[in-house]
Amino acid sequence: MEREVLKQRLADLAENEKAPAPIEDLLLSMLPYIGDYDPVLRDILIYRLAGNWVTEGMVPPAVMIQILEELLTERFLFKEEKYTRSFTTLWIAALLYQHRREAFLSAELTDRVYLVFLAYIKQETVGEGYDETYGWSHTLAHAADAIDELIQLPELSNDQRQQLVEEMINKMAFPYHILSHEEDERIAIAIHSALENGLSPDIVGCMVKEKTSEVIALLPEVTEANLRIRANFKQLIRSLYFCSSDYPSLNKTLHEGEQLFSGIYHKKSSF
Repeated sequence: MEREVLKQRLADLAENEKAPAPIEDLLLSMLPYIGDYDPVLRDILIYRLAGNWVTEGMVPPAVMIQILEELLTERFLFKEEKYTRSFTTLWIAALLYQHRREAFLSAELTDRVYLVFLAYIKQETVGEGYDETYGWSHTLAHAADAIDELIQLPELSNDQRQQLVEEMINKMAFPYHILSHEEDERIAIAIHSALENGLSPDIVGCMVKEKTSEVIALLPEVTEANLRIRANFKQLIRSLYFCSSDYPSLNKTLHEGEQLFSGIYHKKSSF
C-alpha cells in the first residue's frame, strides 16, 4: 500500500477505534514502514495499532507466526537503519506477550527467537534515546522490553535466561553514548523478570561483580569511551538495586559495587 494512503487509513482507524477486516492484509502492508522516519506514522499509528491488535487477540496465530518469522530477518531486526531495528523489537515484544497467553509458537521458533536476540543484543551500538524531529529510537530500551517478554516464556531454561541476562549486563558497559533515557531501568526490569522466573540471584550477583571489576580496571586510563562505560554501568547497578530489593544477597552485592564506583565521593575531603 502506498505510504500516504496507509497513513490516512491508519489515522481513520485510530480515530474511530475500529479494527480492519481482514486485519492480516493491513498488518502486512504496515510492515515495510515500521521504521519510517515519520514518528506519527511509525510510533503513534503503526506500532500502537499493531500492538493493540496483537495483544487484544485480534490477529490469527498463523499471521502472527508469519510476521515474527519476517521480523527476525536482516530486513528488520538486523537492518542497518536504526528505527527499523528498534521498532521491530517492540513488535516482537507484543507477539511474545500474546504467545504467553495463547501459546501459538512452536518450541523451534521460540528457540530461534532466543538465539537471534542473543546475537542482536551483542551487535547493537546505537544508544540514542529521543530526537525532537524523529522521535524515539531507544534501541536498547526496546530490546530490553522484548527480552523481558522472552525471559518470561515457560519454554526458556534458566541457562538461557542466564545467557540473556549476562548479555544485558555486558551491554550496559556501553562505550558509544551516555544512556540517558532510562535504558538502565528497562534492562533492570528484564533482569528482575529472570529472577522471578527462577534465575539465581547469586548468579546475577556474580555476573555483576565480575563486570564491575572489569569496568573499574579501565579507569586508570581516562578516555571518553571509558567514562561512558563507567557512567552507564553504574546506572545499571543503581537501577537494579532498587528493582531487586526482594533479593537481599543480590542487593548486598549491588550496594558493594556502587560503593566501589562512588565511594570516593562519600569520603571526607582532606582539604
